[in-house]
Amino acid sequence: MKLPSIVDTISFKLSALYLGLFLASFLAIGVSVYLWTCHTLEQQLKSSIETEANRLKAEFDSGGIAELKDEINEIIGSESHTLLEYGVIDKNGGLIAGSFNNFQPSEGWQTVMRTPSAKKPEKAGKELLYIRVMALPNNTSLSVAQNGETIQNAGKAIIKAFILGFVLVIFLGSVGGFFISRTFLNKIQRITTSTETIIAGDLKHRLSVSINQDELDKLASVLNLMLDKIGALIENVQQVSNDIAHDLRTPISHLKFRLEHALAKNLSTEQYKERIAFAIEEVDTILSTFSALLRISQIESGSRRRGFKTVNLSDIIVSVTEALYPVAEEQGKTIHSTIEKDIELIGDKELLTQLAFNLLENAITHTPENTQIRVSLRSSGTQTEFIVADNGPGIAEEDRQRVFQRFYRLEQSRTTPGNGLGLSIVAAIAALHEGTLTLFDNKPGLKIALSLWGK
Repeated sequence: MKLPSIVDTISFKLSALYLGLFLASFLAIGVSVYLWTCHTLEQQLKSSIETEANRLKAEFDSGGIAELKDEINEIIGSESHTLLEYGVIDKNGGLIAGSFNNFQPSEGWQTVMRTPSAKKPEKAGKELLYIRVMALPNNTSLSVAQNGETIQNAGKAIIKAFILGFVLVIFLGSVGGFFISRTFLNKIQRITTSTETIIAGDLKHRLSVSINQDELDKLASVLNLMLDKIGALIENVQQVSNDIAHDLRTPISHLKFRLEHALAKNLSTEQYKERIAFAIEEVDTILSTFSALLRISQIESGSRRRGFKTVNLSDIIVSVTEALYPVAEEQGKTIHSTIEKDIELIGDKELLTQLAFNLLENAITHTPENTQIRVSLRSSGTQTEFIVADNGPGIAEEDRQRVFQRFYRLEQSRTTPGNGLGLSIVAAIAALHEGTLTLFDNKPGLKIALSLWGK
């Protein structure tokens, strides 16, 4: 099977989508940081200019233009003067004080782009000045200006940093997306290869699961469990097919032999009737086997669960015990019962009756004379326990789970009546009611316990 290229995988497309969303977010953050930083620095710069302009205006108000000129000249002449520029102009733009007259004589804030002076050869391009202009009497104007170089430099640094980050995000995101997609594609390749191996006929093969236990590993684990279940079902079907062939061969062979014998001989009417009666008996045996198999399939399908309703399990066990008590007595066996009254649960009355009948009949059929059989039913909260125990020969521990398999019989010669499906039906009914069947050593004998939960 041809797999898609890396760029066509879902993981790569998701990585590209997340990368695009991250870059858009990164860009939005960059623009916000740039604008906010520039705005904050601009407000700080304007605040310092405004403070200085108000101080000089106060000098003018107290001492007039002469006092203002002296203050500006003193500031310009000081060694610490590096940032602010000052200027006082008349109505014609003539410079009265200071060294700066590149502004309009109107009250408020102004910005001017100018070419750096020859004293600053390291400066390239235009420089931006922030100017605070204050109107003075006699059509004169005071200006205080400062270069916005710090704002420009900060903005450029932010832009450079975010461009570098943008490039790094694209690079790392692309590498990460490629790596994730390649890892994803390799796992898909292993799953595909294993699947093709299973399809080719190797039903024992299983998908590989790494120690990372990511989503694909969990999916592979679930698929392996499904394959185990399918394998068990296939083996069960094969076993059932073999058992059907084995168990039906004997009655069919007997039937064929008797019919051929009847056909070859000149028999009397009574003898023909005898042969026909035997044939009907053998056919009934075959039909009962198929009926039991169909019933097990119906139970295991779960379709009977839709008809569940509240049933009185105590009444069911009592009626089954009373029905089989004479049968046990005829065979020299005794049934003792301890059944709590009015134990109810949600289930199928007919199937629960058959379950109790099969368990008790099994104890009667497969135990010797003088066997004591005990039947008990008790409830403790949400758990109900139904037990059938005897003091007969019991079942070896290695055979206790196998007796629930279809057609499995401890008596391999198959001289005892039966088809080996009674306990298989019991197991199917218990599973349908979400119950647990357990076999114990009764010392001596066998104890079968059915545990059911809920009402």
